[in-house]
Amino acid sequence: MNPRLSLKDAYSLFVLECESRHLSSHTLRFYNGRFSLILRWCDEQGIVHLDELTHHHIRQYLVYVQERDVSSIYVHDFAKALKAFLNYCVRDELIEVSPMKKVKMPKVEKKVLSAIDKLDIEKILKACRYERDKAICLFLLDSGLRARELLGLNVGDLNFASGEVTVRLGKGQKGRTTYIGPKTRKQVLRYFIRERGGTPAPRQSLFITQDDKENRLNYEGLKQLFRRLKEETGVQFSAHSFRRTFAINSLRNGMNIYVLARLMGHVDITVLRVYLAITEVDLKAAHDQYGVVDNL
Repeated sequence: MNPRLSLKDAYSLFVLECESRHLSSHTLRFYNGRFSLILRWCDEQGIVHLDELTHHHIRQYLVYVQERDVSSIYVHDFAKALKAFLNYCVRDELIEVSPMKKVKMPKVEKKVLSAIDKLDIEKILKACRYERDKAICLFLLDSGLRARELLGLNVGDLNFASGEVTVRLGKGQKGRTTYIGPKTRKQVLRYFIRERGGTPAPRQSLFITQDDKENRLNYEGLKQLFRRLKEETGVQFSAHSFRRTFAINSLRNGMNIYVLARLMGHVDITVLRVYLAITEVDLKAAHDQYGVVDNL
């Protein structure tokens, strides 16, 4: 008879599975952050073994999280983490059926966030102290890259002649190509000339720290930069705000939604449909203002 498997041991196996699939460090941090809280709650409830966790417990836990007055996305994240873990347990024959099968995923409030407007973008760029900082903001705004994709770029990943940007490791370890325009390329070149003594070698990091010219700028450094810019400008934004602004304005300017999905690294247009709804509101507003009959 096989000994009963504890929840903690089952989670350790799940982490090894994630690592063997080469999931990103960001994804691993997501699971570890959620499961440190889930496992603590299970301990408090006396749930030690994997086969003791039922759909009733999962519902109780999700209600417990929801009662802490958090966002619907936060609650959904815990359910998503549990679902991934329990699906793995079924695949690896640790349990026969996932208790998540009897639990409905929490609904996420459909809150459509707008793009950063032109005046706020100008404020952000004006508050940049270094050529590097301005280059980072323009690069994110012009390429639609995720923050971690930007930080992973080397100098050789940018073709200055064409503006082609090669993303070697995007979300899900998938590569793709996107582009930046002449204005952004000019700013990157200003950064190289004024702060790095000329164009660095192709294998060097595209963006480095200000203190140590050998160190690649990391996610925490980017957050600190944006924290300062937010304090100085009063504009609330994040790296994802630039990506969202890229998507919305590309659609407003008439870009094909399927082309946009490829540039942004989406496997389909599901996510972009939210932004498409914003542009449809723009069309209605334009008709309300300029419609022929109503303006006769």
